Amino acid sequence: MDNPTEQNERKVEDLPLHGIKAVEAAQGVAGPFCGRLLAAFGADVVKVERQPLGDWSRHIGPFLAGDNHAESSALYLYNNTGKKSVLIDWETDAGRDDLVSLVSKADILVEDWDLSYRKTSGLAVDRFAAENPGLIDLCVTPFGLTGPYSGWKSTPIVQMALGGYLSITGEPTEEPLMLPGRQPDYLAALNAHNAVEIALFQRDMTGVGQLIEVSMIETLANLHQITLEMDGAVRKRNGHRQSALSTRPFPPGLATLPADDGYVTFGGGSPAIWEQLCLMIGSEDFFANSDIDDTTGFAKLLDDMEGLLKTWMKGRTKREIFLEASRDWMLPVAPVQELDEVLADPQYNDRGLFQEIDHPVAGKAVYPTLPFVAPGTTQTLGRAPLLGEHTEEILGR
Repeated sequence: MDNPTEQNERKVEDLPLHGIKAVEAAQGVAGPFCGRLLAAFGADVVKVERQPLGDWSRHIGPFLAGDNHAESSALYLYNNTGKKSVLIDWETDAGRDDLVSLVSKADILVEDWDLSYRKTSGLAVDRFAAENPGLIDLCVTPFGLTGPYSGWKSTPIVQMALGGYLSITGEPTEEPLMLPGRQPDYLAALNAHNAVEIALFQRDMTGVGQLIEVSMIETLANLHQITLEMDGAVRKRNGHRQSALSTRPFPPGLATLPADDGYVTFGGGSPAIWEQLCLMIGSEDFFANSDIDDTTGFAKLLDDMEGLLKTWMKGRTKREIFLEASRDWMLPVAPVQELDEVLADPQYNDRGLFQEIDHPVAGKAVYPTLPFVAPGTTQTLGRAPLLGEHTEEILGR
């Protein structure tokens, strides 16, 4: 199998999507992250930004370079590597004509126009397919283009609430907690990219494109195995402990506990893992005298185990605990890493996940590349474009 160094040396012509043309009119995170993946696989991605301010994510901090926020938003820079930028106002007649002209020559359109915006802007679902029957039109929205919510507005916290994630995050006796960042957008983007790749394969066989709808809340609902958790087995908020079904017939997951310099999380929930854990901390009697098949005793077992672990962890750093438990005892244990620790982690760096990219305004920064290693892919990304940088090249003005 190719190693990451060899993949970095691949030419664009060797990438699997070389020759594929994509027009990205989506803003923010979900559509642009999908476009980022298409560009990383070799597609020519033209990002169409609304005049005069461009993608709204250009104006979301943190900013990497002084007062020039439009060119140094970390959110924008990350989600738009390897693309070209064209300024168009598609809400004007001339702008719509320019957009139709661009899309008529494209293989893929990535957009995020919900039902209410389509009605006010005149961007009908079949507007572009009429000009380009082979077009794959990818529409990523919070709710999809049908159903009672399809015309409503949303944000990540609303999607997490409707998708069932707030209900299982936090302490059971407190209010639900929000996950940081825009997780629904990124997860929907991964599904969107998969759908586009399948649609390209289908088009090779049929010659016909299609409209693909990706819903953020449906992406979240797919992660729960909801239909398999009925009949009284309902997942609950477990706070610092690993989530488990209320009727699960095995020891529940363990907890996140304090070390001398941070926190360590202990995973797993099988008798074998509990036995190995007790051996590591020198508490064999605890395992021998515990009826871990008795579901009614789980809560007491967890409290007692946490006490034993906290005593064993005193005087140890989270890295020391991690190495001893994982390397020496083969237990599923990890330190709770700060983001700078993630960047320095030897596992990521051994596989070449991170790349330094130099931007003419934002300067040098480290970016994650692709979350897998495979023949025919590359770990090398191009920089994000300046606002309207390629308008003259592509539109001739």
